[in-house]
This record gives sequence, structure tokens and C-alpha cells, in this order.
Amino acid sequence: MKNGNFLLKAKIVDISARVATGVVLINRSDCDRYSIKPGSNVAMHIKNQTITVHVDITDSLIKKGEVGIFKDLGAKYRIYNGEALEFSLVGIGKPKSLEAIQKNMLGHDLSYAEMKAIVSDIVDRKLNDVAIAFFVSSSFLGQISPKELFYLTKAMVETGKRISFPGIVVDKHSIGGLCGNETTPVIVPIVASFGVYIPKTCSRAITSASGTADTFEVLAPVSFTDEELKRIVMKTKGCIIWGTGDITPSDAIILDVASQLLIESFPKMVASIIAKKVALGVKYLVIDIPVNKSAKIKNVADGKKLEKVFIDVTKQFGIKTIVSLNPVTGPIGRGIGAALQIRDDLKVLEQQPDRPMDLQNRAVYLAGIILEMSGAVPKGQGRKAALETLVSGRALMKMKAIIAAQGGKPDITSKDIKLAKKKYDLKANISGTIKSIDSVNLSEICRILGSPFIKSAGIYFEKKMGDKISKGDILCTLYSTTDFRIELAIKTLKEKPIFEIN
Repeated sequence: MKNGNFLLKAKIVDISARVATGVVLINRSDCDRYSIKPGSNVAMHIKNQTITVHVDITDSLIKKGEVGIFKDLGAKYRIYNGEALEFSLVGIGKPKSLEAIQKNMLGHDLSYAEMKAIVSDIVDRKLNDVAIAFFVSSSFLGQISPKELFYLTKAMVETGKRISFPGIVVDKHSIGGLCGNETTPVIVPIVASFGVYIPKTCSRAITSASGTADTFEVLAPVSFTDEELKRIVMKTKGCIIWGTGDITPSDAIILDVASQLLIESFPKMVASIIAKKVALGVKYLVIDIPVNKSAKIKNVADGKKLEKVFIDVTKQFGIKTIVSLNPVTGPIGRGIGAALQIRDDLKVLEQQPDRPMDLQNRAVYLAGIILEMSGAVPKGQGRKAALETLVSGRALMKMKAIIAAQGGKPDITSKDIKLAKKKYDLKANISGTIKSIDSVNLSEICRILGSPFIKSAGIYFEKKMGDKISKGDILCTLYSTTDFRIELAIKTLKEKPIFEIN
């Protein structure tokens, strides 16, 4: 132990703090002894690394000589009860990263060194949630120059680990904002069945009904180390995971703060997406941008602007990118919510008669672009090759292999997917034609039903855009685990309807 450092015995507290900066509890007498003030930070030295943690002071919850470790922090660093932990005081003075955030708040552009200092201190837990929130609001919600966006992306890559694969690496990413549209679990096995590496890291939902990671978690675990990710991909050529703590670790911390603010900005999204692709050695990338008045991108003009940003930034990292703008009239697929969405995907892979054809067509189209870009099939043959892989069952077999490699049950079928037992059929109160479906209201209703945390909750559409309906027809079915959630969703639908009927 270094001179001036001190030891405290760990006591695991059965509370998950769920904040970007680690939080510990220290008895007041120890704080007085080591001159630690409430709300200050100390450095914790563990497992050959140093992290900065936030100190909360207690008189009785934690005894003298102990340190309270919240459950999520203990799990992350594998700390056990009674373990002796070494601490040291953090140097006094304003860190350069904080000065850079203040400079950014005043509207000044940051240099790469300043951006790297901010991201490094986020990763090292030297900035608390408040500082990160100001960085999010100033850099991500304010104006960020193309050069700063490149700096941010580069810093996110260089403060994490990279993984390389012995072959062509491709990826597809949808910016989200449209309910359903769960094409990834169909695209990944199609592409991987051609021997092309597609290490797909996915996001969890912030305001939507279910992120791809939430959805695939119905079939298999999605959280892995970088070594496990590489093992899975080397075995199957593909994966569908949430990500690892070592690849762009700043992203998860920033996302945690952004989710508490209920915001998702385009600069943050671009940097997050591209940084992961760079870290995984992706050379060919397809970006899917759904365009709809209730999606993230409201019109094609805004989509074109975002397309240019993606192409300009990826070009600087040597990634060839094609952006697919997709004007849509409503959700893609019929199920909204983790279990319902993955059931749609399995129906497509199984080629079931009631599979959602809009979901299949979109997945085949995007997979075809990737196959042509990578050289796996000749130009003009991508869509045909992707469809043949579905029809032949090759994609389904590859999906089973990926599920097994990620620790799931490979023989699961669409009929095995369990939905919540409480349900309610929403019926049309007039006859007419469905003019539009509001994705924002749809997401909110699904979250009231329990999505994405209750995997079996969500909404299944019996009718979709353009369908003619008669009074009394079932429009959709709501699923949840309690009558209370169903009743609250029905009440909210009166104020925030999903369907607009002509």
C-alpha cells in the first residue's frame, strides 16, 4: 500500500445506485480522520486499476473501518464482503476535463486533447453525473462542429479496447425511433451464413418500447466481455449483444446520464454508433434511417442531413457507408415489445405463413446491400441471395447457432414465445381506413404496459396502415402482467390515441 493511502473493509449494500459515477458509503468518523467531505470523490484502487468514486457519509449504516459498496458497483468489479479495499484522496484543483466542459458550455470549440480529457475522465469515473449531464447538454444538444464530432468519436474509441477479426467485417445499424422495425435478428443470420463477420452490438431502449438488445434477450444473454464477444463471433461469424464494458466504455456511462434526462441527441447517437464500428474493425456499414412524422427523423430533408454526417465521419475512419432513407407509414412488423418483436423475427426466419412481410422485405433489402458491399455476392444479386437464404432455412440454422453460442436455447420457436397473460382487445369505434399510427404514443402505451422491462408486455397489431376496418373490428391487442397496467394504458389511449382513422 502506498504511503498516505488507507484501507477499508467492503460491506456490500443491497442497493443498486445506477449512476454513472460509483457511489460508496463511509462512516463519518473515518471521513473526519481522512478529511473527506460529504459529496467529495476518492480514488479506489482495485484489480490493478483506479476508479474515482463519490462518497456519501453515514453515522450508522456503515461501521467505522468499513466502506459500503452498492450492489451494482460490487458486481461490476467483483468485490466481496470483507475484502480490504485501498483508497486515496483525489488531488485538489479543477480537472482539465471540467475546464473543457465549461469552455464548451460557453460555445467554444474543443480541441482533440480537450475532448480526449473529458472522455478519459468519464471512463475513469473522475467526473460525476452532474458534470457529465452538462457535457451532454452542451456538446450533444447544442451545436457541435464536424471536427468536434470526429474528435469525440475518436476519443470514445481510444479510451476503450479494439477487437479484430481475420476477414471482412460488416454491420448494419438503425437509428431507431420507429416502433417495431426489428430487422437485426433477421439480417445478422442471413449475412453470417455467407461467412461474413457481423459482430452486432445493439442498444437498449431509452424511450422506445424495446431496443434490439432488450428484444434479443428473450432468446439469449446479451452481456459479454470482449473476449467472449470475439469467441462467439469466431465460432458463428455473428452475434447480437448489448456490448461490452471494454469497447467504448464511455458510451454506456453517457447513455446512463442521457437516459435519466430522457434525451437522445443526434451527435451522441452518431458518435456512439461509429465508435463501436471502428472498435470492432467494421469496413462496410449500412445505416437504416426510418422517416416518419412520429419517428426521430420527421422528413427526408432532415434524413439527408444526417446521411451526410454519417458518411463524412465514417469516411475519416476508413469505413464505406451506405445510408438507406426509408419513408414509412407506420410500424414495421406487427409486434411491439420485446417478446412480440422477437416472435415476429422468428416467424420470418421460420417462413411461417403469418409472418410480417413488411419486416421480411426490409430485412432482405438491407441484408442484400451488405452482401453486395462486402463482395459476398455479385452486384445486383444481394436481395435475391438474402431471400434464398431465408427460404432455404440457412438463415434459421445460423440463428440457432448464434443463440446457442450466446447461451440460449437454440431449438426455441416462435410458438414457444410466452406473452403476458393479461390482455385487452382494442376495437374500432367507427368504420373507415387507418390513416396513420403514432409511434410516439405507441411507445408510451407500451411502456405503461411494462415494456421493455417486462419482456412479455406490449402490443400486437391486427390492423395496420391502409387497412379498411368496420366498427367493432379488433385493431390491436394489449398485453401486460397486471390489470392495473392494462387499465392505465386504456385510460391513456383516450388522451394519446395510437390510430387515426379516416
